[in-house]
Amino acid sequence: MRAFPGGRLRPRGAPLTLLLPALLAIAFLLLPLVGILARAEWSRLGTHLTEPDTVEALKLSLIVSFWSLGLSLLFGVPLAWLLARVSFPGKTLVRSLVLLPMVLPPTVGGVALLLGFGRRGLLGPWLEDSLGITLPFHTSGAVLAATFVAMPFLVISLEGSLAGLRPAYEETAASLGASPVRVFLTVTLPMVAPGLAAGAALTWARALGEFGATITFAGNLPGTTQTLPLRVYLLLQDDPEAATSVSLLLLAIAMAVLIALRGRWTGGGTRDRSSAAHEASGADAADDPGANAPQDPPGNPGGPAGDLPPNSAAPAADASRWRMRAEVTGFTRLTLDAEPGTTIAVVGPNGAGKTTLLRALLGLTPRSHATLRLGELDVTALPPHRRGVAWVPQNGALFPHLNALANTAYGLRAHGVRRADARRAAQEWLDRLGVGHLARRRPHQLSGGQAQRVALARALAARPRLLLLDEPLAALDQTTRGQVRHTLRRHLDGFGGVCLIVTHDPVEAVSLADRVLVLDAGRALQDAPPAEVTRNPRSPWVARMLGRNAWPGTFGPDGLVPAGGGRLVVADPPAPGTAALAIIAPEAVSVHRDRPAGSPRNVWPGTVREITALGSRLRILVTSPEAPDLVAEITPEAAAELRLADGAAIWTSVKATEVTWVAL
Repeated sequence: MRAFPGGRLRPRGAPLTLLLPALLAIAFLLLPLVGILARAEWSRLGTHLTEPDTVEALKLSLIVSFWSLGLSLLFGVPLAWLLARVSFPGKTLVRSLVLLPMVLPPTVGGVALLLGFGRRGLLGPWLEDSLGITLPFHTSGAVLAATFVAMPFLVISLEGSLAGLRPAYEETAASLGASPVRVFLTVTLPMVAPGLAAGAALTWARALGEFGATITFAGNLPGTTQTLPLRVYLLLQDDPEAATSVSLLLLAIAMAVLIALRGRWTGGGTRDRSSAAHEASGADAADDPGANAPQDPPGNPGGPAGDLPPNSAAPAADASRWRMRAEVTGFTRLTLDAEPGTTIAVVGPNGAGKTTLLRALLGLTPRSHATLRLGELDVTALPPHRRGVAWVPQNGALFPHLNALANTAYGLRAHGVRRADARRAAQEWLDRLGVGHLARRRPHQLSGGQAQRVALARALAARPRLLLLDEPLAALDQTTRGQVRHTLRRHLDGFGGVCLIVTHDPVEAVSLADRVLVLDAGRALQDAPPAEVTRNPRSPWVARMLGRNAWPGTFGPDGLVPAGGGRLVVADPPAPGTAALAIIAPEAVSVHRDRPAGSPRNVWPGTVREITALGSRLRILVTSPEAPDLVAEITPEAAAELRLADGAAIWTSVKATEVTWVAL
């Protein structure tokens, strides 16, 4: 803040050309409210508000507004979900219809209601003749009018909250065995509770203050349709002081609602969605996830491995064995066949179709379709919650309104396991993964490594037939990643199904997987044990991921002609015309200040573009007009002796015997 001449203050940096109109706007909005406060007869306020007709109008207003809120929740919540989650023709038109009552003059809305539901309206005669229901000039008509103008506030507020909620939470809940209704009740609604509460409060306040549509459609009948706003209208003609007192009451209610919202409607002061959902859900939700939610039949074909009976806890270990066979079509096209206990690392560049493959196996994407058999059961036609396929997305997607224990027990509870048994089994899994002492903590109170262990425990506790992990360690630091990787390997050794792990980390692929599946543009380039992929990578991306130089090209009479230009001589070349991938280890690249003499058959001039440390050695990126980019690995002492720096002109050489190649 800084001072005007005369000592007045204005916000730092606020230009007068904007500040003065803003202050006038505030005064314009404030003046009518000050007028009510100034003209109110405070000494007679109690007398005015306790008059029989006013009390009756207040009771009727409360009845009408709460019925309107109930109808808005009943119909508005599904409508908000539809607009936020489902794409369908005419969606823009439906959203415009929702917004229309907010911009339509209330009196016009009342006329529209008369023409739709009145005795001579489109639906009114049928309602009266068939059901004996007459809406105009009846309390039910006042409820209908209030709902018409108030429900959009709920729909718009909740739609915004739903649109901001990442689908990964709901998809993860479905993969744990929760039906769509259970997911909505136990995950979606608790996580959007702040938006729902804000919309409900505004809806109730708008219904309480409705005037134009009510008087036009339902009339102004004392004891029947005369609500507080209509009472104010009448009092203005006979007793203006009493009208001011009743207006003051409505003003106080409106201000109380806005203060309670604390900016949630406008977005100001919005707290973290996870924390807000946590507070809105209360402590009981953390201890009993969906205690009153509908339970899925425990014996259904897609239930957890072994078909848990409804009143039994998960055993300490699952002896069931589930072979997987999948044929994937669409963007990702491949066939997978794996024995029980197999872990497959799925690698490839961004956009290769790795996550699409996992979502196809879950039945969650239209981009690809998977014909999937787990054991002797064909689950292709089953919805995601009945497949027995558990998914751990990149960030774990722990439900923020549940603690670690309730998160882990979620899948068991979804399959009908009793609360006490599910909590006991969940605690056992948390103990196995070394986070049992954190059972009562919320996800925002866990570190990255702890959260990933809880997410893994949750997936394993559900006893899936197929386990899908989408870069489960990507967000962890190196130390934590090593600890979680060791824990994961130990528990995957005893898993009776097949596990697919999407990763960009060669250490994960080698240490966790029995097979490595290499994808590119939705196609399988290689499916082999880690040692074979390490020795003979068939993808430039995989070779580079493993730290090798990879030059795709075609062999000619004098050696390989890389796609980036140049020539590479190898010891045992194939027939000319063979498409191949040449692999050169960085440590096989020699770096010289001057052109080397002697045996190397591959020599190129180049320029140092980047020097990075890798443990106790340095990696040098070299560009050359005569060859593709090349990475060399040398010691810091050699770099100092060669006086290497960015932009330095050097020569590189590679012996023909140091080059390996694989046909493409």
